[in-house]
Amino acid sequence: MRIWFNRGFSLAPIAKAMMAADATLEVIVSTGLGLPIYEGPTETWVEPKLNDEAYLEWVRTQIEEQAIDLFVPTARRHLFASADLPCKVHLPADLATLDLLEDKYLFAQELSEGEIHLPTISVQTKDELAALLNEFRAAYPDIDPCVKPRMGVNGHGFWTLSKTASPLAHLMNPDARRIREDLFLAALAAEEDDRILRPLVLMPFLPGPEVSFDVLAHQGSILKYVARTKEGTRQRLQTSHPLESAARELVQRFSLHGIINVQFRRAEDGSWKALEINARPAGGSVYGEPFGTQLIGDWGGLLSGRLTPGQVSTPNIDLDLEMSTSLRDPSARLAA
Repeated sequence: MRIWFNRGFSLAPIAKAMMAADATLEVIVSTGLGLPIYEGPTETWVEPKLNDEAYLEWVRTQIEEQAIDLFVPTARRHLFASADLPCKVHLPADLATLDLLEDKYLFAQELSEGEIHLPTISVQTKDELAALLNEFRAAYPDIDPCVKPRMGVNGHGFWTLSKTASPLAHLMNPDARRIREDLFLAALAAEEDDRILRPLVLMPFLPGPEVSFDVLAHQGSILKYVARTKEGTRQRLQTSHPLESAARELVQRFSLHGIINVQFRRAEDGSWKALEINARPAGGSVYGEPFGTQLIGDWGGLLSGRLTPGQVSTPNIDLDLEMSTSLRDPSARLAA
């Protein structure tokens, strides 16, 4: 069986893990022009830059010519929800739900009645942000505010705004995502082209830790999950976690399907808040595969029909990992 994932994050290790669990699978991924190509998939295609109509036709042609059995779009999903393609298409939810999950303000509003609700304010303009920050400081005198783009995933554009940080804090340690508030506002005021500024959301800073649930779901029910608690370069992987009931309620509420990611973070008062749901596999979803979680492997089994939901394995792990980097010589691969 041939499965194709179009542009997404961390698809190479996901493809590798899926094929390691089932040697009969061929997993193809596609990426954008100029982006890195990593080992793991059966093939990696470079996508052309096309408008929606032309891109849809290109996808249809690839499916036909490359004998694709299942297409899993992780980008430009709106094009494929009702498209007449010559193979099966896997989506994690209906389009209305996907739109809601990618809108951080609407997602927060959807959870406004529950304990896991994170108070979130929508911000449209530079002047509105300045005014709302004054109101925020009055309401939360001991908590710093955070801002990030209202639309999107993976925390791009996230900043914590501080009254006391050094003016150089965001330059000396950009990974901390912390900037002095007056400098952030000054940068917005200096931008002359308002089209560059996307709508933001404003919310309290949560000290953490953060728990990321990599979930394998089937039509709104969790089949299994791996909860990753992030602490610096370390992550704790657990297949039983106190936040399980909250994750199950969210997966059921949004009728999610396939591998998705649910993120929680602990607030100042010790309560847990839902940050967001990424309706696609996270890069860290492969971390448990070497230890027998089979999250990716069993997903491949469900996609191919090798497994039914009742045959999905139920791992039992509780372990700590430390993230590290390694070096390799690319010329060795070219010589081979």
